[in-house]
Amino acid sequence: MLRILTASSLIALAAIPAMAQQSDPMAPPSPADATGTVEAQPVTEPAPAPEPAPAATPQTREQQVAQLVDAEFPAYDADKSGDLEEPEFTKWLLALHAAGGDAKSKAMDQTAKLKWAKDGFAAADTDKSKKISKAEMSKFLLG
Repeated sequence: MLRILTASSLIALAAIPAMAQQSDPMAPPSPADATGTVEAQPVTEPAPAPEPAPAATPQTREQQVAQLVDAEFPAYDADKSGDLEEPEFTKWLLALHAAGGDAKSKAMDQTAKLKWAKDGFAAADTDKSKKISKAEMSKFLLG
């Protein structure tokens, strides 16, 4: 009797590695189990890492000025005529002057600033229409 128990124990121990290689006994049979052949599974490669977004191309000075004029011109065109008359131009030019913040501009008194703006208007009004268009303002700001 002891021999029978020992023999059956040895058979059971030998079967453990084979059982470990089998899939879950409760799972449905795979196609390989049903047909006896194993189908090759497609190998999927990991998705490539996304490329970083290209750095924004720096704008040219002309593009920056055009963007500024497009954005700010309507705010200073108080009468919505599509052109800046001298008081509208002066207001914008003095605002730009104040935003510049250099020591020389801070040292100017109001009379000097108004003369400077009047001279600027004369220089910007290339067609001598007594109005400044967007194109004239862009050209003036570009120098």
